[in-house]
This record gives sequence, structure tokens and C-alpha cells, in this order.
Amino acid sequence: MKQLKPSLVGFIQAIGVIAYCVLIAMLINFMGKNAEPVGFLGAAVMLVLLVFSAAVTASMVFGYPAYLLFKEKEIKRPLLILAFTSLFCLIILAISAIIYLISLGC
Repeated sequence: MKQLKPSLVGFIQAIGVIAYCVLIAMLINFMGKNAEPVGFLGAAVMLVLLVFSAAVTASMVFGYPAYLLFKEKEIKRPLLILAFTSLFCLIILAISAIIYLISLGC
């Protein structure tokens, strides 16, 4: 089986994390506009969502590198994948911030 380049794996993982975060942000935005205040229950649901989101994004970012590290006994490739994932997330965040600032007219 041909292995994908660490940069491509990192890019795919970063796109997955960004897409998940955008979906959760859209859900929170929708709920904020359309839901009644629920007090204690709402806070509990938000905390459960926080824990669930941490687990999902951690598995997206660390799952494959951990597999390579522990199962395949590789060291360099998992570290490169983590570095590229972080780099691409930062690049996407910076581009999004620039686009947002431009849309505000700054």
C-alpha cells in the first residue's frame, strides 16, 4: 500500500478539524437564535458537547499519528503529520481571519 505524504495527511486532518468546528459553530449559532434559555440543563449540554468535541478532534488529530507511533513503531512520520496538521490549521485560521477583517472593511 502506498503511503500518503505527511503534508497531505496533515492537510486532510486539518480540513476535518476545521469542518467539524464550523459545523459545531453553526449548531451553536442556530441554537442561540432559535432556542429558549434552558438554564442548568443548557449548561450541562454545552459541557457534554465540549467533552465530545475534544474527543472527536483529538481522535482526528492524534489518532493516526498514535497508530503509527505505537503500532508501526515510527517516530519521524507521526511527528511530521502532527506538525503539518497544526501548521495547516494555523494557515486556515489566519486566512479566515484575514477574510473576516477584509469583509468588515478594516
